[in-house]
Formats: sequence, structure tokens, C-alpha cells
Amino acid sequence: MGLLFLFFSSLNWLTNHGKQATVPTLMGKKLSVAVKELESLGYRIQIDSTYQSYKDPLEVLFQEPEAGTFVKVGRTIFLTVNRKTPPSIEMPDLVNMSFRNALLTMKSYSLEMGDTSYRPDVAAGAVLEQWVKGKQITPGTMVPFGTKIDLVIGEGLSGEQEVPNLIGMSWSEAKNLIESLSLNSNAVWEGAITDSNSAIVYMQQPEAMNELDFKNSIPEGDIIDVRIMQNPSEEILKNNQPGSKKLIGEEAITDSNEMPTDQVAPIPRKEIPDSLKKKKKIPGMNVHSSPVIDPMQKNSSKDKNTKTANSSVIGADKKPKPKPKPKTESKSTPVKSNDNTISNEFN
Repeated sequence: MGLLFLFFSSLNWLTNHGKQATVPTLMGKKLSVAVKELESLGYRIQIDSTYQSYKDPLEVLFQEPEAGTFVKVGRTIFLTVNRKTPPSIEMPDLVNMSFRNALLTMKSYSLEMGDTSYRPDVAAGAVLEQWVKGKQITPGTMVPFGTKIDLVIGEGLSGEQEVPNLIGMSWSEAKNLIESLSLNSNAVWEGAITDSNSAIVYMQQPEAMNELDFKNSIPEGDIIDVRIMQNPSEEILKNNQPGSKKLIGEEAITDSNEMPTDQVAPIPRKEIPDSLKKKKKIPGMNVHSSPVIDPMQKNSSKDKNTKTANSSVIGADKKPKPKPKPKTESKSTPVKSNDNTISNEFN
């Protein structure tokens, strides 16, 4: 039986050897159909595979030689078909790339462009986020060939937003508020975090108000840095409140009667006792008391006072005053100058 099969095979080869046939069009056909057609013409077949998401599984994508070419019977025809199950690759990092470079990278990774959305950001025209089926995807995640990637692109800054006060909010509430204002966040976690959604924001930069209690504004798309703890104390939250509250503090003087520590209290004046208020009278002297004088007797009292004053002075000093000597005119003799001194001055 085996010898009979070998005989007919060799006979078929000898019969068809040297004959040529036209290669049929196989692209777009199912693999099973293409194989039957080539075998009926006496060609050998070699199959390779690739993946295209927009083609059916096991569909012929390429053929070599091309359709319409005359090829000797018994030669090999190469077919490339679409894979039945797509292979997986690592998701590239498209964030911070320009939109054009992101498209080229996706093409090289056999990924497709999905939807694009725009968000105010200082990085205009750059990729801000990458999403797959409504979820943000991180670089290195395995994704199938041909996966559609949705991109969020920055469109520059167009306006300003008032900075919200996030102190005391849970992270989930603060994040939703930041996104609703077209702002971005940079979260720093401190301490042990058991539940990120319920963790509390205890510090932010920039703050909602400045030291003069005026509201701060930042451009849309700008970043708010937030620090998050699981359960910060009330004292930490109060000390990080915006505005002038943290500068004044809780130790401000509330009682107006309370004396500040940096001021010295005045020394109380001692009251002078009544016994010291009355001054002692010295006999013969009446300095502090002035008698009331009648205006009509003013002149006469003046004369009496002068006389008594003179008499008291004379009585006190009995020696007569010496008479002044008559002044004699004294002729001043000119001082003879030495010639040597004059000559020395002009030398």
C-alpha cells in the first residue's frame, strides 16, 4: 500500500513538474479557505501570524508572492494571518510626552488611539493622563495588542480660580473639589495610613488666604500641594488654618485689665501723712506765708521794709565799709619786642 502511494505521488510530481499557475487572491479570506485553494493548485504553504484589532481572527492579512503572479507548481506560498487571541504587551509611559510623540509610540506598540479630552494645564499640548476603558492605567500594565488608549491633553491656562480651604477635609472630598475647580493636586502622605479616602488634609500650599485675610487665586490647571494624615489632632488643624489666625494664636490677650508681661507696672505713690503735710514754723522767718497788704499802704510798707532790712543788715555787720580808693591813671609802657623773635617769625 505504501509503495502504491509513493508511486502515485511521484507520478503527480513528474506530471506537474515545470508547470506554472497563477497565484490566486487570498487576502481577506479565512485561513481554511486559502489552504484548500492552494493545495488544489499543488502549492506548499507556510503560515505566520500577527495581530490587527480591526481584522477578523484567522483572516489572511498578507501573501507572498502577490496575487496574479505566475509561480511553478510545488513552490511555497507564504501567508500571514490575524491571530485568534491578541498578545499582551506592557503599557508604555505616555505622560509628559507631546501628543505627536504619544501617537508614534502607540503605533510602535500596536496600540490604537481612543478618545481625547482637554484640561487646563501649564503644559499645553502634553499628555497629562492615559486611560483604558474608563480607568487610569499605569505604565507597565499588561494590555492586549490593539487596545484603545484614551488621552487627556493639556490646553494651557485660561483663567484663575480661588484657592479652596482644604484643611480638615477628607482626601476624597478634597480631591473632588480640586478637580471640579480645574486644578491639580500633589498629595504627600505622612504617618500610617489605614484608609486613604478618610485621611484628613492638615496642610496645603498655597493657602486659601494670605496673612492679611485676602483670598488667594491661582491659574486654572495649577497644582495645590497637600499633606495628609490619618487622624491629625485639633491643635495641628488649628495651627494650619489660613489667614492671620495662626499668626495671632490662642494666647492673645482677651482681658483688657490684664497687664502684659513685657510692661512694668507703675510704682504706687505713697500718701503723705497729715502730720508731715503741716510744715514746721521757724521763729524769725516767715518765708512760706505772705501777709495780705492793703493797696493803700503799699508804698508805706515798702519804705518800712527797706528800712528794717537796712537796719538789720547794719546791725548784723557793724564794721564800716571801706571807702574805695581813687583811681589813678596808669600809663602803660610799651613792651619792647626782641628783634630776634620778629625775624624768627618770618624765617
